[in-house]
Amino acid sequence: MRHRKIISFVFVLLIIGGAIGLAIFFTKMKPKPDYATPDKLRRMVETQLVKYDRISTTIEAPGRLVPSKTVEIISEAQGKILQGKVPLKKGQQFHKGDLLCKIYDEEQVLSIKASKSRFLNSLANALPDIKFDYPDDYDVVLDFFQKINISKPLPKLPELNDRSLKVFLASRDILNQYYSIQVAEERLRKHFIYAPFEGSIMEVYLQVGGFANIGTRIAKVIETEVMELEVPVFLQDLPWISIGDEVKVYDETRTQSWNGKVARISDFIDPTTQSASVFVQVKNSKANPVYPGMYLIAVFNGKTVDKAMEIPRQAVFNQDQVFIVMDSTLQKSKINILKINRHILLFNGLAEGTEIVVEPLINVKEGTMILTKRSDN
Repeated sequence: MRHRKIISFVFVLLIIGGAIGLAIFFTKMKPKPDYATPDKLRRMVETQLVKYDRISTTIEAPGRLVPSKTVEIISEAQGKILQGKVPLKKGQQFHKGDLLCKIYDEEQVLSIKASKSRFLNSLANALPDIKFDYPDDYDVVLDFFQKINISKPLPKLPELNDRSLKVFLASRDILNQYYSIQVAEERLRKHFIYAPFEGSIMEVYLQVGGFANIGTRIAKVIETEVMELEVPVFLQDLPWISIGDEVKVYDETRTQSWNGKVARISDFIDPTTQSASVFVQVKNSKANPVYPGMYLIAVFNGKTVDKAMEIPRQAVFNQDQVFIVMDSTLQKSKINILKINRHILLFNGLAEGTEIVVEPLINVKEGTMILTKRSDN
């Protein structure tokens, strides 16, 4: 019985010893862990060497196309609206000088003819006295008399050098009749409304056949030959734009383009956006038309900057600080920002050859050991 206990005990010891031996054996077979070297613990950052150059700047901003001219057609005469050369309809295109519409004028025409007839009668009665009392001016007055046509505008009144002749004509009411007819003729011209430019009708307030009073709005017309792109430009970008600058204009897909020119720059700032409106003239064409209301993108050439370098905006922090690399460690340094664009900025202020970090670094402190990956190679 005792011998059996001893044998069992020995057997258990052998099993435990074997298990320990196998464990040691497999532990020795396990590959040693690859402990990280100091270089592998360093962060890799993208850098460039500072090198200044002459850089042409650009400013890109979207805007909405508006007509360069918008005119309200208002009646200056009273009467029925009659058809002109073009239909008085919304969207109707017209050329400069086309008759858009006219106001009924027959009554005014007849009234002027009657006034001219009375004027001719008065002048005819005065001619014998002029021939006798003012023989030197008789031929001039007679020629004027013969040029008068009651169906046409009055000819220009001849120059009268003799003061006494002027007094004579005034006493016969001839001068008063002449100028009264001129006033009536000028009033008659207001019955005809002509297109002030090349364009189209944007709105119609009163159709043909309607009755217009003096001051009645008839239509609104816009110029389509030349458009204006109203572009809001941030305050910091305004010094880079001047009146007369050439501008490249693109549609939103950048498949079409137009040439433009800065026409004017507003002298006030929108307080909500801190931007000023820059107006770019864009000429319309049948081959590549533009339409009011289109949203387009203006690319201003800006100006050329000497001794500058471009880096991503995200590489700058605290408004004007960047990381530079010195002895494989990060150091903070200030830069002089010349211009800020949408994704990049122009700067100087660092010595050429300085290695500057060109990517945003988060939760990184000054003095951190790093490895660099140069992107300017």
